[in-house]
Order: sequence, then C-alpha cells, then structure tokens
Amino acid sequence: MLNDGAVAPALQPAQGPLPTPGVVCVGLGPGDPELISVKADRLVRAARHVAFFRKKGRPGKARQLVDGLLAPGAAEYPMEYPVTTELPVASADYVGQLAAFYDDWCVRLETLARTEQVVVLCEGDPFLYGSFMHLYTRLRERAAVRLEVVPGIPGMVGCWHATGEPITWG
Repeated sequence: MLNDGAVAPALQPAQGPLPTPGVVCVGLGPGDPELISVKADRLVRAARHVAFFRKKGRPGKARQLVDGLLAPGAAEYPMEYPVTTELPVASADYVGQLAAFYDDWCVRLETLARTEQVVVLCEGDPFLYGSFMHLYTRLRERAAVRLEVVPGIPGMVGCWHATGEPITWG
C-alpha cells in the first residue's frame, strides 16, 4: 500500500511483539536478493512501514530487491527525488532541491518513527554512497528518534566477485 505522507495507515494485526519505534535503515547488498543479510531480511519481512528512494515514475531499485518479502498491508513510502540527472550536481538549484527533499523526509520519517518502526531500504551499504547517509546525519542531529543502520554488502564487492579474481591480487 503506497503512502506518500507520514501518517500511519490502519494495518492488519501484527503477529508477535510490536517493533521498537524508530528508523532502521537496512542495506540490501549488491542487487542479488540472496545476498541480503539475515538481519535485514528479518526486519524487511516484519516491517509495517517501509520507505525507499526512487526516481519519479520508477519503482526504485531497493524496492524491487524486496519484491515478495513485504508483509501484506505494509505501508510503503516512496521517497521520490526531485531531481537526479536533470541538473548539474554542483548547481545551486540541484543542491537546494536535494537539501529540501532530505529535510522534508527527515521530518516525515521522524514524525512516523515516534510511534512506529520505519524500515528504510538502501541498496548496497547505507554508509557507502547510500542515499540514507543524508537522512541519517539530519536525524542524528535532531536526536528525536532511535536510529539503527544494518550494514549491507557494498555493490563493489559484488563486482569484485563477478571478475572471478581476488581483488587484493591486482
């Protein structure tokens, strides 16, 4: 169920204990659903609220990785970038639009995470070029909700293994 606001919709009754409120970002690895960590898999399957980044009009790569894993009735919050490649990344307009985007989603996630656990999906590892880094620093500065980051296998590791050569051997 898609939801672009920060108001929690009614959900089916949860099975088991309710998750601890807060924002939990899960790294989903290099693009192969079988390389998602056990912890990330458990959190995604139990999630009642799932946020993910995407380009407007696209499904979002992280969201595609968890197809078939989300619980029925889980609320989805697509975080649509206002710009991606339309403007030069060094332009003031690009920087301003993305700053406003991250500030807005920081407030939305914080509002929801005061009473619910929100799982944010991230390709690769959230702290290695992950879009979540920008939300994390804002949420951490505000210190209003619990934050947790679950590491993921960085995409470059998947590339290393695709070569069939140990990366440290040149």
